[in-house]
Amino acid sequence: MLHAWPIGIGFVAGAALVLTGLAKALILKKPFTSIWFTGAGTVLTVLCLILSAGFNNTAFYPSTYDLQSSLTIYNASSGYFSLKVMSYVSILIPFVLAYIWYTWRSMNKTKLSKEELESHENHKY
Repeated sequence: MLHAWPIGIGFVAGAALVLTGLAKALILKKPFTSIWFTGAGTVLTVLCLILSAGFNNTAFYPSTYDLQSSLTIYNASSGYFSLKVMSYVSILIPFVLAYIWYTWRSMNKTKLSKEELESHENHKY
């Protein structure tokens, strides 16, 4: 049986990470290192919100007309085939991220000089 307290602890930890990242960016003036705190905190907070909506078949969009017609994770999700296809597609995400990282790294290997930016003759794009 699942208990709700790990979801609450994760939510509080995610909110604390977001606040830590904001404090690093605004108070300590370190915006480039704060992205790790705010990013991880946002992911953890949203994950806990989704888990709390799905926990014990809780309605996340209650109906004002008929409470039995409220939306839950079970009746609002796609069919079996769509969920199966999207689970296979989600396996490709690490490959897409690796391609973006590789392309970004290869673009940043050679820096543009001021002369290249000011000349209008040999454009390489």
